[in-house]
Amino acid sequence: MENDLKNKLTDLGLTDEQIGKLEAEGAKSEVDMSNLSGDDIKTITGCGLVTARNVAKAFVPEPATPATVSSDALNMVLPSVPDDESWAKALRAGGVLKVDQSTVIAAIRAQLAHRAGLYELPKRLVKAMEAYTEEIEEQVTSEFYKLRKLLTRTEYGDLFAAIDGMDGSFVTEARKQEMLSRIDEHLWPVVQSFNDQLKGWQQAWMQGAANPMAMMAMLAGGAGSMPPGMMASPDTGVLRDAGEAVNDQINRIFRGTGVQISAALAHEANRIKEILQNPGLPAMIGTPNREQMLKKLGVSVPATYPRLEQNLTQFVLGIIKAGDQTAGEEEQRYFGAMFMLGSQIDWNLLGNSSLASTRAGIAGGRRSSSGL
Repeated sequence: MENDLKNKLTDLGLTDEQIGKLEAEGAKSEVDMSNLSGDDIKTITGCGLVTARNVAKAFVPEPATPATVSSDALNMVLPSVPDDESWAKALRAGGVLKVDQSTVIAAIRAQLAHRAGLYELPKRLVKAMEAYTEEIEEQVTSEFYKLRKLLTRTEYGDLFAAIDGMDGSFVTEARKQEMLSRIDEHLWPVVQSFNDQLKGWQQAWMQGAANPMAMMAMLAGGAGSMPPGMMASPDTGVLRDAGEAVNDQINRIFRGTGVQISAALAHEANRIKEILQNPGLPAMIGTPNREQMLKKLGVSVPATYPRLEQNLTQFVLGIIKAGDQTAGEEEQRYFGAMFMLGSQIDWNLLGNSSLASTRAGIAGGRRSSSGL
């Protein structure tokens, strides 16, 4: 018997004599132990029933979870999502910003931030801070004015430094709302349509593989005796066409000044998130911690939201890169990974007019003007 196995059995409460009895019955590895029940171990060793069941339980193999795909496995095939620093730098590169990967990431994150109510936070925070000083009958401090300046003034710094003649005054509220509406109306529908096409492709492949004729042919004479194409994946042309439709809509979304406005929205979202890290903010509106502060302001989001943002961004980037895949096994692996990633996204959220609408009582029933 292996030393590691003996040590494990000793830790579980068996004596050397009892371990020897198990070994005498042929139990020399963990695989052997997994074949024994608690009653078997009690009969062989003479130990107590509870000890025997604990020993048996320790060697039960963990069930496989095929429906779950790790992020590392997906990232080996699909394009990875850059961190905040890398894509923010990419937005500032060059003289004229182009519709590239960093711009698409900025647009997706900006729209999701809008749905969560992030852009309304500055006004709500200033109002809550002033209301709290009235409530406790105290004067506002100098920190209040500093925070008010940070919350109410949006400065884009070097974001547009490379574009001569453009400054923050160009980023009006009307232009930001127009950009958010474009993403909502033109991007999400084609992304969902791509996922539907992807599910249809996967189902067709699985149905072909499960075809009784294919199974009989395999049993009779192997894969070489089957009709041509019986076990091959369906044509991926429909997926490439769907991917091109997504690219067309992305170009439509960023027409005119869309690139610059989406960059400004993403920049603003990051600035607000940085301000929220101020440890003194909760106390300034009368809440004990950051979580309670967000709830009071009506912008707390479900725990699943960060994962939605990550998966949805990676899925859209995967669509953009779909046309670059080499036909054959590489393409099949790619779309297979895309299918698994799409199955982890709650697509129902894309049909809600507002993420905040799922939280009863927030902001007096306010609904966002765009939909995710």
